[in-house]
Amino acid sequence: MNRELEGLRRAYSWGAKQQPPLVADVLSIPFFPEDNARQGFFERADFEALLAHVEDADLRDFIEWGFWTGMRAGQIRKLTWAMLDRETWTLRLHASAAKTAKGRVLVLAGPLLSLIERRLQARRFDCPLIFRRVAKGLPGQPVKDFRKAWAKACEAVGLPAGRAAGFTFHDTRRTAVRDLIRADVDQAVAMKISGHETTSTFRRYNITSEDDLRAAVEKVAAYVGSLPVERKIVGLGEGRK
Repeated sequence: MNRELEGLRRAYSWGAKQQPPLVADVLSIPFFPEDNARQGFFERADFEALLAHVEDADLRDFIEWGFWTGMRAGQIRKLTWAMLDRETWTLRLHASAAKTAKGRVLVLAGPLLSLIERRLQARRFDCPLIFRRVAKGLPGQPVKDFRKAWAKACEAVGLPAGRAAGFTFHDTRRTAVRDLIRADVDQAVAMKISGHETTSTFRRYNITSEDDLRAAVEKVAAYVGSLPVERKIVGLGEGRK
């Protein structure tokens, strides 16, 4: 219902901006409350195990890229070799490839540099896409629906798959954001990497697990444990000198 209301509100906003305006007023349309934020994120060992059971090497690179960058699948599909600067080893993401319609720069270092080097070795000069695969016998095809391969890999390592109660590819995005925060990366920098525009949405991806809570309690206990336990008692006359 909220999605339909969003469409209605956008239609009225568009109509009000036309010259001359097509509507007299923009309706105030309240939304129904939602509680649909997913809680899925990968532990490193689980993700590595899943990745090892993805048979398609091109798809494996696609999935691993999402794990390290937090990019949406739709954005990864649009990455082209024209965006790569091999002198500075950066990837300039065009606004047209981003959900937020704003471009950004991604520095290629560590595992990302290794991934790009691997893609360069597998590059086809008749295909502009960095991530492509063989589909229906045709090479150089975009990486589209891979739910079957994903479900098969999840099943092989004992992880549930699917939007209802299992893991989806989008969980790699949540994981990447949480890892950025755990690594103490400045929030503004982390948001540039993940492509989030608002702090409210960014924080939704910072899933807190029981291990996080346990670590917090242990940190507090360690701090309190380091405090002195002996009271400093000063006599009534000692403080008046």
